[in-house]
Amino acid sequence: MQFTLTELQNEIKENSNKLLKENIDLLETIQKVDENCRIDKKVWDLVIEQGWLALDVPEEDGGLGFSNTDTAILSEVLGYYMPIIPIFSSGVVFKHILMNAKKEKKEELLPEIISGEKIGTFAVYESDKYEINQDTINTQLTTLDSGFVLNGNKKYVMFGDVSDYIAVLAKHEDGYKFVLVSSDSDGVTVKETTSLDQTRPMCEVEISDVALDSDAVLIELDSELSEWNKVKNIALGYLAMEQVGASQACLDMSTQYAKERIQFGRPIGSFQAIQHICANMLMQLESSKSVAYSAVRVDYSDDVETEMSSMLAKSYCSEVFNKIAGDNIQVHGGIGFTWEHPAHLYFKKAKSDSLLLGTPKLARDKIAELLNI
Repeated sequence: MQFTLTELQNEIKENSNKLLKENIDLLETIQKVDENCRIDKKVWDLVIEQGWLALDVPEEDGGLGFSNTDTAILSEVLGYYMPIIPIFSSGVVFKHILMNAKKEKKEELLPEIISGEKIGTFAVYESDKYEINQDTINTQLTTLDSGFVLNGNKKYVMFGDVSDYIAVLAKHEDGYKFVLVSSDSDGVTVKETTSLDQTRPMCEVEISDVALDSDAVLIELDSELSEWNKVKNIALGYLAMEQVGASQACLDMSTQYAKERIQFGRPIGSFQAIQHICANMLMQLESSKSVAYSAVRVDYSDDVETEMSSMLAKSYCSEVFNKIAGDNIQVHGGIGFTWEHPAHLYFKKAKSDSLLLGTPKLARDKIAELLNI
């Protein structure tokens, strides 16, 4: 397996890093979350202008035909700068739901998403357990003569209040289905909720007697929810890359502060205790990079290998990011605990990301199941 970046991938990383560095200031991000900013329109327009939403979409579907690894490089850079944009919910999860949807729905909706004309999100969770199975899906899709009617409540819907479309996972008499719901439909109520990670705002969606046409079904799922798991496993690779990028930002922040902060007449980076923390951060970061890159370089046609790689990335990269984000605050001392310093943004993001699309424990349980142990 190739573990060095190609010339193209290095170019993507350098150019995207330069662009975001010029347009994102973490101190301004703190101010934006303080003002309950739900989307950074300036950065989102920049993402659309650069064509990043279309990178991993095949050319025959109107995209640019880049590989998943090429595109995941962007996730690493975006994780470093943490913009308040729906690129994960719309540009990864919702987009891949469409790429696995019925042909006519994909052809109708995918161009709107990759052009940035519309924003999509997904609604799968109904409880705080972050598990998706037959016992946790209670949203009901009922067949009528003219189509369907949908009822239920969904939690943890990312950027739900700025999204045009919501892919809702629902129970039907003949199985499970992802159905397309417009956020402005009669009977749909989107409520802002307090989010731990304020750069990724969450909502609750109440769905009451929402009438849907017969062509509203995006994906018909089997009892094992295999199609959703396929999308989730791909998304977990991108999430791991975001966590790697954010971990790198924490390490850079810590080492820079250790060079500048003077205590007892010398930089605190000269003290062995600080050196040990930073060295451990680097070691953990490099290990998580290997795991994350493996998850996005895997052959997606091999379901078992894809799931194993994504679960490993979910478990390991989540815990490494949590540890590095916490150590970043420790290196900074008192100032690291203040609202005015961006360290808390990464710390809260680490906690939130560890729950996103399932907990590390659920990931380890799945790994054990795959290994028959």
